[in-house]
Amino acid sequence: MTISALTTFLNCFADALDRDPRPVSRSHTARLRRLAKRLPPVKDVPPGRVPIQAACEAELASYAAQSPLARALAALLPTIHITRSTSYLANPPSSDFGENYGYGIICGPDGGPPTLIQDPDIAFGLMFLGPKTHYPLHHHPADELYYTVTGPSFWRAGEADWTRRDIDEIIHHPPWLPHATLSAERPLVLLYIWEGDLETDAAFIPDIVTADAALFSVGLDAT
Repeated sequence: MTISALTTFLNCFADALDRDPRPVSRSHTARLRRLAKRLPPVKDVPPGRVPIQAACEAELASYAAQSPLARALAALLPTIHITRSTSYLANPPSSDFGENYGYGIICGPDGGPPTLIQDPDIAFGLMFLGPKTHYPLHHHPADELYYTVTGPSFWRAGEADWTRRDIDEIIHHPPWLPHATLSAERPLVLLYIWEGDLETDAAFIPDIVTADAALFSVGLDAT
């Protein structure tokens, strides 16, 4: 079951990225298709859940009829270990951030959280954000690509203002580019891919934009 669900997911993710002509997306598309054709050993990982998971699972399920990728991810989700960053929990950017955030690794290097398949050169998985959750400015040395499975959501990078993104959009962050994400009224489910330095975690950086200010700037009520 896990192997079949994983192969289907990899092909669906590759199909979604293949619509983007940028070299970074084409490179990841080719890698995903290679993995689907020749899977590394697939491991059973221990269960792991986060507080916001049920709401995000329900949101993902609501897209299953219209999105093959959402349907494939929903089928694979029970086999993925969902967790939270210990460094984020030790120093959360807001009092409720820990209750509204989580991630799971589908493929990645050895030594981190449990992952279904291992690869020393790439990491990819999913991220959950609760409604109206501000994931503030942060950076990392890995090159990053996000895919919006659900939406809408809002994104800012560098000195730019917030930009609205709907479903099935691709956001690329080169290494060390400061960036932030804001979910809208509903839970948000994202897929991500990291390439390059996979050992160094993301770190928050000083940001004058508070969660309430971010919500106000995109026309959302903080309450």
